[in-house]
Amino acid sequence: MFSKESLYINAIKYDTQLKLDYKKLDDEQIIEANNSVFLVKDEILSHEIAHKINASQKQTPITYISTLLISDTTKLIPKNNTKKPNDCEIAHFNSDYDIAVLKTTLFETQHYFEKTGIDYIYSAFHILNLHIEQKVCKNQLLIFLFNNKAFILILDENSKIVYSKTVELPTFESVKKTHFYDDDVVGQKLFDEIYYLELSEIIHNNLNEFYEKESQTFIDKITILYTLKQLSQEQIDNLSNELLLAIDYQPINIDEEIFELSKDKHQKQSFIRPRKKEKKNNYFTIFIILFFLISFYGVYLLFDEVKDSKETQVKVEKNVRSQVKLPDHVNKNDKITKRIEAIFDSIPYDVVLNEMVVDGDALLLKAKFLKDDTFIKSLQPELGSLYETIEVQLESKDKKYFVDGIVMAKDLLDLEDIKYKTYTNKYIVDEFFPISRVTEQLKILMPENAIVKFQSSQNNKITKFNYLVNIEVFSPKEFFALIDLINNELYSISISYPISMIKNKDGKIEIEFNVQFSQPQ
Repeated sequence: MFSKESLYINAIKYDTQLKLDYKKLDDEQIIEANNSVFLVKDEILSHEIAHKINASQKQTPITYISTLLISDTTKLIPKNNTKKPNDCEIAHFNSDYDIAVLKTTLFETQHYFEKTGIDYIYSAFHILNLHIEQKVCKNQLLIFLFNNKAFILILDENSKIVYSKTVELPTFESVKKTHFYDDDVVGQKLFDEIYYLELSEIIHNNLNEFYEKESQTFIDKITILYTLKQLSQEQIDNLSNELLLAIDYQPINIDEEIFELSKDKHQKQSFIRPRKKEKKNNYFTIFIILFFLISFYGVYLLFDEVKDSKETQVKVEKNVRSQVKLPDHVNKNDKITKRIEAIFDSIPYDVVLNEMVVDGDALLLKAKFLKDDTFIKSLQPELGSLYETIEVQLESKDKKYFVDGIVMAKDLLDLEDIKYKTYTNKYIVDEFFPISRVTEQLKILMPENAIVKFQSSQNNKITKFNYLVNIEVFSPKEFFALIDLINNELYSISISYPISMIKNKDGKIEIEFNVQFSQPQ
């Protein structure tokens, strides 16, 4: 399919985003690849996005654009079924099945890309079928989670499809409309719980429905494919124990899967045929071009000089962008790490810490003192090397085994004999990242249970996106490991105060902190 000097664009619409994945090819070999993400809300491509795609198509006439159905209403129909639905378009699926989609659904997707044209349209079931072709799937329940839907297949001992279904999943927006929703943090936790319960019920219901109709196939494994990780390993383990089945929960690169589908072998599975491409070899045109090049050689030289001037200007702009001094995120993060570590080192063994809030120049500790005089003998001298002013309020003195206390410290003192790390590499500043892409990058960096919430932005020579992050850990060491991970990034990502650590009823530590992503404007 991909001839010399061709371009492949994979355009996938998620709920509020459109992701474009570009692959430049030369004789079937990928020579260049990049991607971009846009926020979208209309029923057709915006002029800005369409202009970007069409500019690429104009530059590379042999361009193919692929996508998944925006609203997937597909169903599998056995090939031996002579009665085909009249309101559907039918495409080849595999040796046993055809795949049908409502004509209205197909029109919706084609209409969305009306300004750019579209070459291949596939269903999420095609991705599942590709997975079956690439891996041995026997006696298995196979689920693909995409765009708030679960696409389900069951395969027998011969890897033949014997059951298929599509089920709706809950959305975060639906949770926000309930009376249980208070704020984004609580709402995210509520959504995670509802999502897990709904998916668990879907699996149970489909297994029961299948076994009611089929008695010769026994499922011994479940594979769940996802593009966005929604379940924790603990939830997967719990579900596996409930079902008494092995569960494989694995990510899938949807761009690579559809790129594979768009190759020669799978082209006939698309619901539409690709657009005809113009041939570049037009000898008459070449003759005319050569004639004008020779006739207007002087104009050509002038154009070449202008072009060199523009290229120089672009290079200067890139150099200016790369010369903008970004905040040294390693240095800032290391100062915070060493400060918090010093505070932990100052806590004696007979103090049980329940809460800690570090806010720049101030510190708040809520703890249980196993001895009345612990603060005076142990804690105060240690904190005295970190803060100039320290106050304590002891409560619940009538308790038999411990005393509740609140310690407040302020007027920060510098740490002695400390050498802080600095960033020694070059930051990546080739392109400006929009909020959606920065948010996606931070979610990848954070633990799977993290809640990442955009707060504000600042624009000057440096654009700064500010986020509030909430995570749950078993030990502060996990937080320090996260900071080490961030320090290895080639982007300026800084942790900032206030930082709070609160021990919850489950024995875990809930940590809330601020993150700042900086880049040249």
